Amino acid sequence: MTYYITTPLFYVNDLPHIGSAYPTIVCDFLAGHMKQRGEDVCFLTGTDEHGQKIEKSALENNKTPQEHCDKYALEFKKLWDVLDINYDYFVRTTDQSHKDFVTEFFTKVQASGDIYKGQYTGLYCVHCEDFWLEKDLEQDPGTEKFLCPTHKKPVEEYAQENYFFKLTKYQDQLKKYIEANPDFIAPDYRKNEVMGWIKDGLRDFPISRANLEWGIKIPGDTQVIYVWFDALLGYVSGLGDKKDTYWKENSITHIIGKDILRFHAVYLPAMLMSAGMPLPKKVFGHGFLTKDGMKMGKTLGNVIDPIELSEKYGAESVKYYFLRDIVFGRDGDYTDEGFVQVLNSDLANNLGNLLSRSLKLISKYFDNKLPKKLVNAEIETALLKLQKTFSKNIDEINPFVAFQDVFKVLDKANFFINEVAPWKLLKKEDITEQEKNLAIESLYTAVVCCYQAAFYLAPVMPNLTKNLIANLGIIKEDQEFTRDQLLKEVFNFKNLDFDFTGHQLSESPVTIFQRILVPSGEKAVA
Repeated sequence: MTYYITTPLFYVNDLPHIGSAYPTIVCDFLAGHMKQRGEDVCFLTGTDEHGQKIEKSALENNKTPQEHCDKYALEFKKLWDVLDINYDYFVRTTDQSHKDFVTEFFTKVQASGDIYKGQYTGLYCVHCEDFWLEKDLEQDPGTEKFLCPTHKKPVEEYAQENYFFKLTKYQDQLKKYIEANPDFIAPDYRKNEVMGWIKDGLRDFPISRANLEWGIKIPGDTQVIYVWFDALLGYVSGLGDKKDTYWKENSITHIIGKDILRFHAVYLPAMLMSAGMPLPKKVFGHGFLTKDGMKMGKTLGNVIDPIELSEKYGAESVKYYFLRDIVFGRDGDYTDEGFVQVLNSDLANNLGNLLSRSLKLISKYFDNKLPKKLVNAEIETALLKLQKTFSKNIDEINPFVAFQDVFKVLDKANFFINEVAPWKLLKKEDITEQEKNLAIESLYTAVVCCYQAAFYLAPVMPNLTKNLIANLGIIKEDQEFTRDQLLKEVFNFKNLDFDFTGHQLSESPVTIFQRILVPSGEKAVA
């Protein structure tokens, strides 16, 4: 089966930040997990580069719009390199192939009778490139101006003759599609938002702009195509000659911010219906990040720089934290202390300590080989259950619960080994056969739990998990793998069950995660 996943196409009005990195980290993990399951995976990201805001920003900085876009598109690619994001396609809406596709799509929809010219008067936010009804706006008590609820900036009076798309024509069709496909919009509270908009009544929306040069020209006209009608098609155009392979039913997953839900869950599906093209399988609207309970902003000086964070703690640690500690879908709060606590607790104390002390005892008492297969029955049951629930949680895009379940099993293994205390039993001169078997059972169970945990962590922490299984003698420490080879060949879920009986473990294991030490009185992150 094919699995096609996309990040939002990021608007190039500023440098990428943690809010850009967050959904991209999740997409990268989901793509990697699906590769482990043997799916034919395609992962697309990219940049949205047209519109009034871009033209204005370029002018203010004495650059052409194209120079402005080139600069910021490169910054996104640099960040993805730092975070080791393994995308297959990077689309830019200034690519000629994209422009050609949008023109072709516009012509096709126009020929179907779903585009017409009309007069539009309303309130417009240049920052989100969207139109608003007065009832949905906030009002500044000081100036009495209407403010965009997303950007808290004044909206503008807008009156212009534009081309419109007949969104109202697809209102009933959209409603029926969402009802027939309950997983189409997630989480459920986002679906409820969309159904609320449909219930209130959809409106035809303008899909062109006059008096604007920076955009894709409408065939035979001076107007340019509205940035959202243009950008949404990047998910298709960016596939190039692989459109037929990946743009098909039950294949497409869009990960987007909750602020652009309307465009992806209402506008795009209706546009695709008009063109007779497949709709996405899932549109998932994630929440926003705050820091120390406050909205991030340059003026507050509390912006999280993902590059700085990665340089200090490593990209794998950064990616793991945002998957493990924040419920994807809800708004989440980052703290420096929480970041360090999660990494130390999970990777140093729980997984790392369990692996390290088990290997030391196996080396000391069994010459680096477990003599027999003995697994604690309760933990073996938990491992079998985890094999099912982990993938289910990932299908529902819930990595927070998925990893929580992994570490619950590791907690059980740590509790069991502490209860058995094999370090005491094995040094007894008069150890009984029953006691020896119990010691072996605790060590074998620990090794199996660490080995299987590596599979779940592999897409987000390939280097850590490679070191882990090298310690277990599954691969050689100096063996080279690309990330795809590691996921498809070594950590393929078909290899999840392994018999360690008589298997030679590493004679010189390395520490898989170095505990983060924070000097007294110093913040966790500079």
